[in-house]
Amino acid sequence: MDFKTQLTGLNELLAVIYGNEMSLSALLHELGFEQSQIDQLQDGHLETIVAQFLEVTHKRLTSDSGKDTYYQILSRRYGLDGQPHQQLSAIAEKHNFSPEHLRQLFEEIIQRCQSKTWQTELRKSLKYIVVAQLGKMHERPAREHVASKLERLSNLRGAAEVARLDYETRRTKILKQVQSELDAVDSEYKPVLEAAEENITVLENEIKTEVLLYGESISGGMYRAAYTQGRVSWDNEGMAKYATSHPDVLQFRKQGQPIVSLRVVNKD
Repeated sequence: MDFKTQLTGLNELLAVIYGNEMSLSALLHELGFEQSQIDQLQDGHLETIVAQFLEVTHKRLTSDSGKDTYYQILSRRYGLDGQPHQQLSAIAEKHNFSPEHLRQLFEEIIQRCQSKTWQTELRKSLKYIVVAQLGKMHERPAREHVASKLERLSNLRGAAEVARLDYETRRTKILKQVQSELDAVDSEYKPVLEAAEENITVLENEIKTEVLLYGESISGGMYRAAYTQGRVSWDNEGMAKYATSHPDVLQFRKQGQPIVSLRVVNKD
């Protein structure tokens, strides 16, 4: 097994899971480890960390029945076993899957790894693994070192709180100014807009009434008042009775073709 190949594959996988060109080293930085601690891990201890981290991934991708096909696919695609990585087509042939089925499986695996739950759990697992390893190396930080960081944290928090209060004060002041201006605009235009809408409604009703009286469509400006005759309907039952004594009206009667429709009925 070639550890360099394994580490390269892991870095590629982490970039897929977390994005932004993520790598193991970058992830350790995000988890709060100092560069000096990461450098110490590079000196013969990184292989142990990678092995334990991949074991966590292996377990998470192993089904309840003990099948680890998902992990084997991931391992071969990225060379997590230290062997040169393979293309999906070669992996499909090895597992007797069609290329399309293997592609779908691989997409499902990646989606699972990219889920928020997975991302959180992998971060947590890696942090505990590295903390345990540094503990075995007797790399315990000095009390004064941690205390100085707590002091820095207090200062940063204090500065951030001052900035936040200043931001909220200035923002509130601006919002008050803007709100007063908006209220003034509302007060100025509200009666104008209400009066305009009222006049429009009155005029529209007048136009509709006059076009009804005129009996034809009329155009003017950007509008056209369309006059439409009322829909003519017949009392079919009454006309049928009338036709019995006046059969000549039947020549004006038209009947469409019959149709057949199927419907589901309850069968006892």
